[in-house]
Amino acid sequence: MKTLVVYYSRKGNTEKIALEKAKELEADFLAIDTTENVAGYNGFTNCLKTLFSKDDMALFPYDTDVASYDKVIICAPVWFSKLCAPMQTFIKKEKHNIRDAEYIFVHALKTDVKAIAAETDRILRLKNSKYTSIQCIYGKIKTEEEFGNV
Repeated sequence: MKTLVVYYSRKGNTEKIALEKAKELEADFLAIDTTENVAGYNGFTNCLKTLFSKDDMALFPYDTDVASYDKVIICAPVWFSKLCAPMQTFIKKEKHNIRDAEYIFVHALKTDVKAIAAETDRILRLKNSKYTSIQCIYGKIKTEEEFGNV
């Protein structure tokens, strides 16, 4: 099975988790990045403004053919109980090209990610194969829980 791990990481914590998963599965990986300012406090405020306005964040172009993969593992931060804005933009753009998905949600605060998995399924119009909740504080994993599909 040809697998792609796609991730967005503002500060590097999610990147570390995503790259470990890609290595474990011998999968390809794709880093999503935005052209908008996401650095520091002002950047994070910009991210949240976009997230709650439901606007898309402008992404840098990428040349990965997502449709050529059997499975896509989406590894993304959770901000205020929502999938981060750059990854929301990615899944809206690629929803017709993803046939099987798994999610890894990375968050600092204890979060019930079941609703986030269900919303991501709704956008992609599929049922995830599984999802994982990882609570990561200052780069250290505090809890990790794996769930079957929603």
